[in-house]
Amino acid sequence: MALVTASSLVLLGCTPQGSATGGQTSMPVPTAPTVASSPLVSSAPVETLRSSELSPLYWLGTNADNVFLYREYRQAENLGDPITTAVSALTRLQPLDPDYFNPLSPASKVGASITNGSVITLDISSDAFDRRVDAGIAERAVQQLVYTATAAAANAGLSSSDNPLEVVILVDGHHGYEAFGHVPLGEPMARDSSLAAPVWIIDPAQGASSEGRVEVFGRGVAFESQLRWQIYRMADASEDAADGKLVKSGTVSVDAPAEEIGEFRFNQKLDPGTYKLYVFHEDVSGRTEERQNPDSKVFTVK
Repeated sequence: MALVTASSLVLLGCTPQGSATGGQTSMPVPTAPTVASSPLVSSAPVETLRSSELSPLYWLGTNADNVFLYREYRQAENLGDPITTAVSALTRLQPLDPDYFNPLSPASKVGASITNGSVITLDISSDAFDRRVDAGIAERAVQQLVYTATAAAANAGLSSSDNPLEVVILVDGHHGYEAFGHVPLGEPMARDSSLAAPVWIIDPAQGASSEGRVEVFGRGVAFESQLRWQIYRMADASEDAADGKLVKSGTVSVDAPAEEIGEFRFNQKLDPGTYKLYVFHEDVSGRTEERQNPDSKVFTVK
C-alpha cells in the first residue's frame, strides 16, 4: 500500500526565483587525468535526520573536467510534504553559491508518494526539462532529482542509511519519457555515488555571517592525505573579487575510511571583515600546486 506524502499532482507557480540563468549546458572537455577528474567517491550515504525547516537541495558544480553534485539547505515554500517541497524548490530556485548551477526549469506540477517504504515516485511536468543540454549534464540533472528526493525523505525521517529509497520519475504521469532528450525515465533509480562532490562546504553557507569566529563543517572523500583549507581576507564580497590576503591555513581530517565520504569540522577566530574559505585536496604527487576538488564560500565576520 502506498504511503502518499503529497497530493498526486500539486500545482505550483512557474516564476523562477534567484538567477535567471541555469548555468552551463555541456560537460567540460576532458584533459589529462587528475585527482579532480578521478572517480573518488565510492558511496553516497543519505542525509541524517535533521530538525530543520530547511530543504536539502542538490546543485551542479564544475570541477576540472567533471561536474559534481553539491548540496545547500534552503528555505522553501511548504507544499504539504518534504519531498514535494524540496523537489519543487529545486526546479524553481537557483543556488546561492555562484560556483554552482541548475539546468532544471520551473516545474508547473510536482507530486510525490512512497510505496512500501522503499520507493519514492515523483510525478513531474515535462517543462522541468525544457532546457537544451548535452547528455552529461542531462544525466546529472536527473541525479539532482534523485539526490534531492532521497535527501528530503531522510531529512524528514522517512528513510535512513539502512533503508535508502530508490526513486521512480514519471513525467506527466507516464513512464518512458526521455529527460532533455537523453535520459529515459520510469525505472527505479538510486544515487550515483560517482557524481557526489569529492569536497563540499556546508557551513558557513555562501553569504553567511558570524560573530568573531567561523565554524566550518563539510563533507569530503577521505583520500591520501588530510584536506587542506585556506582563509583569505577579501576587499569586498563581489563574485569576481580576487582572493585577497591569505590570513589562515591548515589541514583537517575526514572521519571516514579511504575513498568514502565523511565529515570534517574546524573553527577559527577572525577579525571583523569579509573572507573567502577554500577546502580542497592536495596533489600529493607533487605534479601541481593547484587546489584539487576545491569548494569555496564567501562569508562575513562581525
